[in-house]
Amino acid sequence: MTNSIFWLALGVVILVAGSRWTERIRRRFPITNVLGGGWALLVLGIAVGPRGAGVLDGERLSQVQPILLVLLTWSGVVVGLQCQAALVRAIPAALWRWITFDLTFSLLLSVAAAGLLARIWQPDSPAAAQILLTGIIAAIAIGWNPETRSLGIRADAPAMRMAVMVQSGAGALAICSIAIATLALQCVHQDFTGAVIFAPYGGMVALAMECGAVIVVSLGAYGILRDSREDDARTTLIMIGALCLLSGIAVAFGGSGLLTGLLFGAMIGLGRRRLRGLEHLISYSEPIVASGCFFFAGITLAFPGGTTKISSVVIVCAIALSLAIARRVLKPLIMNIALASVRDSVALDSPAARGPVRQAPLTIVVLLAFAIQDSSGLADQLLGLAVLISLMSTLSTFWPRHGRSATK
Repeated sequence: MTNSIFWLALGVVILVAGSRWTERIRRRFPITNVLGGGWALLVLGIAVGPRGAGVLDGERLSQVQPILLVLLTWSGVVVGLQCQAALVRAIPAALWRWITFDLTFSLLLSVAAAGLLARIWQPDSPAAAQILLTGIIAAIAIGWNPETRSLGIRADAPAMRMAVMVQSGAGALAICSIAIATLALQCVHQDFTGAVIFAPYGGMVALAMECGAVIVVSLGAYGILRDSREDDARTTLIMIGALCLLSGIAVAFGGSGLLTGLLFGAMIGLGRRRLRGLEHLISYSEPIVASGCFFFAGITLAFPGGTTKISSVVIVCAIALSLAIARRVLKPLIMNIALASVRDSVALDSPAARGPVRQAPLTIVVLLAFAIQDSSGLADQLLGLAVLISLMSTLSTFWPRHGRSATK
């Protein structure tokens, strides 16, 4: 009976996420781009999961792991496809500087945050576990939400340039986030006893072999897609086959599918010929894939320390609030420093400039990839923490901005 309910629930998720009714709601009410879509289905996952009604349990993830791997691989393709040669060449120096600053500061702060969280949750954890935690937290901290419509739109040229820079920077940093998380997961693993082992050499060899296999698949798939004459049905069939191959490669080399999808998407995007049929398929399927990932994340997440004690709840909320406040303070500061030389041509006071405060939705997908490989429950707890940080940082962007007007 539970198996039937699970598949019925998953089918409803896919149908609702892909319906035109959902798309019309998103277009009519921009706020739903932030609080709707994947987040609504994450709430559904919590409601029917072991922390809610208990209709579904976290062990179901192992039974539907092939589907989950395909969803993660597809998510990587969505991110990697942004690596189009024309787009990369069009990135201005100021945006490269902003990306570099955000990446550097996020990595430095992640070391301190990982040490603090390790002391709170796993005070006896080995150094290898802290290295893994640092990589995962860095992937959480890097970047921001690329969506800007819900923040409000200004039609003047500086404000539009600011919105484009926010979206472009988020795309570039999403690639960095996946790369860092993948590197951490590849070099640190658990043995059959559950002990965490740091094995950088073996991990890098496996990573190199994984990348080589993906390159071969990507070149073959690109040639086939190029000859598909933009036929939607044929493109869809080819992509299903490619996703299965990429997911199999990820499993064979101990990966999650995010990196294999990322490399595949990047190679397709950097090809000489634009595959518009594939781009249309990816664009249309993106909300469906995200909704599926968020639904599974809702089933598996757990709040650190449990929710049975008031003291645990207070500690978890305090940690989430502290990290959300850190985003609220540091992200605009980094942005203002990086873009100081071009402040006359971009509107740093426009609504879109508040976008970097919000945590990237990709964070949930990265942590879900971690949850597949983690047996200690740490990934489930980080998922719960990330959800709280995302909600707090998102809601903070709608607070009134004191001390400056919306326009100059």
